[in-house]
Amino acid sequence: MRATAALGVLAGAVLAGIAALGAVEGVGAVPAPPAPNWPAAPAVPASVKAALAAEPIKLAADAETRRVEMMTLRIRNISCGTASVGSGFAADAHTLITNRHVLAGAAVLQADTWDGLTTDLDVSQAATGRLVDIGAVTVAQTLPVVATPGPQPAVGAPVTAVGYPLGGALTMTHGRVLAYLNGNTLNPAIAFPGQVMEVSAPVKHGNSGGPLLDSHGRLVGVVFAAVPGPSYTASSGITYVLPLSSVNALVRQGGSEAVKPCEL
Repeated sequence: MRATAALGVLAGAVLAGIAALGAVEGVGAVPAPPAPNWPAAPAVPASVKAALAAEPIKLAADAETRRVEMMTLRIRNISCGTASVGSGFAADAHTLITNRHVLAGAAVLQADTWDGLTTDLDVSQAATGRLVDIGAVTVAQTLPVVATPGPQPAVGAPVTAVGYPLGGALTMTHGRVLAYLNGNTLNPAIAFPGQVMEVSAPVKHGNSGGPLLDSHGRLVGVVFAAVPGPSYTASSGITYVLPLSSVNALVRQGGSEAVKPCEL
């Protein structure tokens, strides 16, 4: 305590000495400069103000689009004599989520990014849910953008389906939550004992396994089926989604199993 007090007194004396030195040498006696006489700034046109006001919104939308592009991948399943394409997304830095039927029977699995980069996936690192149409693949490389889970949306809430319809370019289609259904009431080919989200965001073949996002870009479900459209390449506008709550409950209840590849 005594040493601390002494250092405080010493510091005070040094600061006082510096101030006194400045006064003696004129450092502290320089008069203040006169106020500058700047010309008045020109008025900003209303059109420029409007453009500046809109720019942050546009940049935010662009940033969100880029994040979704980097998060969502095209999944290619090469099986015995056939090839199929679905969608998937990063659930964490080393896990891709998609549908069970997208991974079924795969001899070779590949993932394509939105900008054309293809990565081979290890089929032995793929697993699917026993009771629900969900699948996961562990990947060695670090995935650049991971989905952020959100709360379950209410009926009427806006949502966006993201994926690679017909194996083509990445798309984002918009709609709303129409209803929550009992999964046992669906067509027997896709029925399961859990809750299903029915949405109006149109999808096509190839969207399976893609994420459904809320208005804040948060993950709220996984696309797995749709009411058939008038043709293979057309959408009916009625899409079925696995809510995150259903996925979590049914995976806990039924467990998972390894993907059984066909033998080429």
